[in-house]
Amino acid sequence: DSYKWQFVEGKMLETARLYGFNEIRIPVFEHTEVFRRSVGDTTDVVQKEMYTFDDKGGRSVTLRPEFTAGVIRSAIEKGLVNGALPVKAAYVGSCYRYEKPQAGRLRELHQFGVEMFGTAEPAADAQVIAMAMSIFNRLGLADDIEVSINSIGCPTCRAEYRKALRTYFEGYKDQLCETCNSRLERNPMRILDCKSPVCGEIAKGAPKITDYLCDDCRAHFEKVQMLLKSIDIPFSIDPGLVRGLDYYTGTVYETVLLDH
Repeated sequence: DSYKWQFVEGKMLETARLYGFNEIRIPVFEHTEVFRRSVGDTTDVVQKEMYTFDDKGGRSVTLRPEFTAGVIRSAIEKGLVNGALPVKAAYVGSCYRYEKPQAGRLRELHQFGVEMFGTAEPAADAQVIAMAMSIFNRLGLADDIEVSINSIGCPTCRAEYRKALRTYFEGYKDQLCETCNSRLERNPMRILDCKSPVCGEIAKGAPKITDYLCDDCRAHFEKVQMLLKSIDIPFSIDPGLVRGLDYYTGTVYETVLLDH
């Protein structure tokens, strides 16, 4: 099936180049601190999903569980951020997660992605979403894909939101699963992403982060929506859409396969 992989990967990288993203290649493993400091100590990825081991020199190294941290490390180390901004990079390759995989997931997973850093403009968010939809369009899948978006705010407004979530979920401690009870203190936003039907039902009544956005984050999110509408990309707002990694702020999105 290699030719099928090559076709899809080729379309992805080709489309990324049309949007100004050049391919970057990074090591399969990094110093463990690269992921602990960026992804976050309280995340599932760092706590139980990383392939981490000591090399012969006694240094802790980790097979990459995701690309972003390594791409940013590389861009800083090689001085890419000292040139013209934004820096736009695309990648495709394997990532590794140790924890028992969920249905449909593998311990070695293949990931395509892009990074754009050096700009915090709403247009950057809209451009990445537009590029993703262009890829699906070129693969003949656009009619089967729906875009969901949300904003998870900045560290300031998210701190208030986490307090509200913690207060809400405290009332359901005896019903939450063991994993979500451990998340309650560390990272209550991750409870919104739990796959347990019971936790999912409880989460439906939780406070919405869109009610806690500061003025700047609200304006940013509204501009992203305006830009997507201006280029005819249909989307829905999902206030329950979150991301568990510490470096995420602002706009988050998912492309979901529709049931026909």
